[in-house]
Amino acid sequence: MATLRMLRSGSWNVQVRIKGESPRSKTFPTRELAEAWATQAESLHKLSKLTEASQWPTVEELGMAYAEAKLKDRESYWKASLMARQLGQVFPLPINQLTPKMVNDFKLSRLKQVKSETCRCQLAFLSRFYRYAIRELLLDVTNPVAGLVMPPASKPNDKVVSRAELDALLGRLKPMMRIIVEIAYETAMRRSEIIKLTPSCLHLEERIADVIDGKTGTRNVPLTHRAVELLREAMERFHLKLLPNDRVFNIKPHSVTNAVKRARERLGLPDSIRLHQLRHTRITNVARKGLNNAQIMVVSGHRDPRSVARYTHLQAKDVLHLID
Repeated sequence: MATLRMLRSGSWNVQVRIKGESPRSKTFPTRELAEAWATQAESLHKLSKLTEASQWPTVEELGMAYAEAKLKDRESYWKASLMARQLGQVFPLPINQLTPKMVNDFKLSRLKQVKSETCRCQLAFLSRFYRYAIRELLLDVTNPVAGLVMPPASKPNDKVVSRAELDALLGRLKPMMRIIVEIAYETAMRRSEIIKLTPSCLHLEERIADVIDGKTGTRNVPLTHRAVELLREAMERFHLKLLPNDRVFNIKPHSVTNAVKRARERLGLPDSIRLHQLRHTRITNVARKGLNNAQIMVVSGHRDPRSVARYTHLQAKDVLHLID
């Protein structure tokens, strides 16, 4: 059973008590996140009991357990839990009863409702937690996605956001959103990395920010002079008594994405202008200065040069000043 309580700080603490095990406790900035963590912790426990009893978990139970075991503390954790619930509603049955035909019928129906990439992501996630069941839980089950023809992947977005387009967006955003979006443009930090910033992560005199447990682990991010100005403004404007481990931006990550989308639509800007595209833009702008891959990777946080290539959208004119 899960017990939730609101702390004086406004955060939510959740404690999960399971018979025969030590209580587990964790604190989250919102009740929604606390409830999601409790649900997944209980799902993982239930899955282990079903496995011990040689019973088959449902599609939702397996998806939730996979998210808890493999994606915990990652940005994709919450998206995965939502997708597991959605797939569980479509396929409310034990995992050994799901057939390739059922999944293919779902694919054909889904493609009439959503973009190809959305359907592809759902099928890929379904396949991923079936592989988890087979390889790590050693369940004798067949992956119903394995033989399917997957929907085509969407074309990569190679849009580089101009300063004029950025300024137009910023003019339509509220103060906190404006600062977050411009920091994304100035630093190439991911959405989740910006939202998780605390005063203890910021070394503004040295122009360095610490990213703790980011997508590629813990790293240091170099800050432009403008990024330093924005972070100082945020701490002065939104928090008069900010504690070292309090978040500078007390907001949900998807709220920033939605704010950018609404501003873009009001301005009539192309769909290719998105929050994550600001990361592509900063990496491209850094590459235009002539930095090598190792230097670019310090800014981007990538570990693989191939990832840098996917995020860098250079044209011939961008290297003219470097070749003479």
